Amino acid sequence: MPPLIRALLWASASLAIALAWIADAIPGTVGSILVLVLPIIMLATTPRAACRKG
Repeated sequence: MPPLIRALLWASASLAIALAWIADAIPGTVGSILVLVLPIIMLATTPRAACRKG
């Protein structure tokens, strides 16, 4: 999967969680945990080749 599409998918997931948290669709503690954990999961699932320079 191209890095741009992967980034757009993760960004849309983060945005959806943030909007659901603001709209009180999910509890505050769950929203705050997901906002903190989602970027960690994103970095953990990114292939190392996508992170290399040059």
